[in-house]
Amino acid sequence: MNPHLLVIELNNQAVAFMKQNQFHDAISATSAALKYQREIEIARSVAQCSTSEGEEECACDCIDQYMLECDRVDLPCSALSSEFVYQQGIPIPYNATKTMAQVTPIIIFNSALSHQLLALHQQHHQAGTIKSQHFLTHAKRLYQLAHDANDREENVLFQFAVINNTAVIHKALGNLAASKKCFDFLLSLLMVFIDRGCSTQVKHMHDFLVNVSANAGTAAAA
Repeated sequence: MNPHLLVIELNNQAVAFMKQNQFHDAISATSAALKYQREIEIARSVAQCSTSEGEEECACDCIDQYMLECDRVDLPCSALSSEFVYQQGIPIPYNATKTMAQVTPIIIFNSALSHQLLALHQQHHQAGTIKSQHFLTHAKRLYQLAHDANDREENVLFQFAVINNTAVIHKALGNLAASKKCFDFLLSLLMVFIDRGCSTQVKHMHDFLVNVSANAGTAAAA
């Protein structure tokens, strides 16, 4: 199989696993996808160094397009958290082999989400607080990597999801100051996006607003 298609297939398998609450399988799939994607990036770097001109990356697609094109799915474990968590994994179209720059942050996001949902699932079934905290901590680090790997300003919804989920994790781990900082930043992003008149294009805008409002009220009360 074409290496690019293999990476996409593994990522999309992870999305399917998450919908079925098979979070360990989703984590394994994203780990394999990241391994192959890293090999692709190394090979591409070597090839570009041996030529006078590097390959130009097609910039016609963005992560937000992929997020908006997939139907919203309320995952079976959506009631496991009192906070809104963006729980939709991001699939990659199989014709996206020419826009591979978007692939790495997507896979990292899906890996982070898999860890976060696994932690929520374990907490709900009282399967071990220490283990769930470990998965939440790992998810937080992965979200940071996904945020750093995203270099496209137009991926606003992607930023919403990353920052929102990170804020929820900070709160769950007792890092209230860090959580508030994330929610404050999310609020500023939401205001900018609403000012642009684009809020009707985002299916999850209401949920993000509810999350920010609820936590702002909590902070004010404190």
